[in-house]
Amino acid sequence: MDKGDVIHTEILLPDHAPAEYADRAVLWNEVEKIEEAKNAQLAREIEIALPRELTREQGISLVREYVKRHFVAAGMCADFAIHDTGGGNPHAHIMLTMRPFDEGGEWGAKQKKEYILDRDGNKIYDPKKRQYPI
Repeated sequence: MDKGDVIHTEILLPDHAPAEYADRAVLWNEVEKIEEAKNAQLAREIEIALPRELTREQGISLVREYVKRHFVAAGMCADFAIHDTGGGNPHAHIMLTMRPFDEGGEWGAKQKKEYILDRDGNKIYDPKKRQYPI
């Protein structure tokens, strides 16, 4: 990925997260420390397109408010970067911690998947998608 198109980066934290996690290196090093399994998923990434009609400031504000409302409000830490080469494809990459912070400022449990169940309480398998829908 060409880093030359990054126009803004920011870390948003829930109110009860340690302030030092606003430093990208500190945040992701702590995420690695909390996970014990070698193959643990440390983060999830979401990529969103931005309307090219927005100014840069409007795009940054839109992403910031979206991330605060949908992820930070749920206790997750968010690290996002907005990319724009000027060629009409402004977009944002949002990295989210898998574990939220609880009200006490401690890492919480990873969110468990809730599967669709049949009458007997068994997970329903979708053979077309070859997965269990959630």
